[in-house]
Amino acid sequence: MNIQPGQQPLKSLISAESDDVTSSENSENENSQKKLVVRARAGRMRRGGPMPVARAEPICVPNQVAAMPIVMTGFVSLVPHTVLDAIALTNCLMVVQCTEPLEIFTGIETPNRYVVHDMYLRPMLFCNERSNFISRECCGSGRNFSMDIRDVFGAELMRCYRDNPCFSCTDYLGTQFQGQQIGLMKRECCDGHFNLLGAGCNQPLLIMSPCCASCGGTKIFPVCTYTGVKIGEIVRLYPGFLQEHLTDADTYLVHFPVDLPPILKLLLISSVFLIDFTFFEDDN
Repeated sequence: MNIQPGQQPLKSLISAESDDVTSSENSENENSQKKLVVRARAGRMRRGGPMPVARAEPICVPNQVAAMPIVMTGFVSLVPHTVLDAIALTNCLMVVQCTEPLEIFTGIETPNRYVVHDMYLRPMLFCNERSNFISRECCGSGRNFSMDIRDVFGAELMRCYRDNPCFSCTDYLGTQFQGQQIGLMKRECCDGHFNLLGAGCNQPLLIMSPCCASCGGTKIFPVCTYTGVKIGEIVRLYPGFLQEHLTDADTYLVHFPVDLPPILKLLLISSVFLIDFTFFEDDN
């Protein structure tokens, strides 16, 4: 019999004597289920506090673009996945960075972790930084890293990698989907804006940085087409005085037209990581 983790066997499927199940067995089952719930909550708290609670109604985000002003084609074909089906129906995503208690109390830089939610605040993707201790302590926010992005079942979906060689004036962030290269984000050191290019298309997106982006507060990064037409925004929400000065954990809203090609939606999610490392990773 296939029994899922935490599930108690059904006596009615084992024997016809299920009517003789005692109340003591039922109480033991209820106690074990309660223990499982407590352990899940404690583990979640231990990993930086509870995530946002799912809602019955979606969050309303202002300044949304109803439809793409231009047609962008030529992108590489993506392997079908349920995540692609989900983001094809949404016009906004929330990227929440997890707080790290060890980093708060000791000052030791730990790998960043993010959770991507839809507008019902249901988790869709889990992102974990892969980097070594020396690069985190010596290079800080300028370190190279790879970001493993997994779905809710734990299967690896995407991988982002930052390439910022020493003495280089250009910062790169490449993105792979199911092992396939789907795009590249680039930023010159003398330019505050980011260029985002999807694989197979020669029409890049421009992510514009606000003035004094790293000074704190809510910051808006407009997303424009190559002709300068605004199609969305990446908004870094103000976390509050205490969180901003004690941690570098941030929350971002990424909104775009519903009919934006799915490959660009994936690239906008990954672009949050480079924006976060460039402007908001070092807490002051």
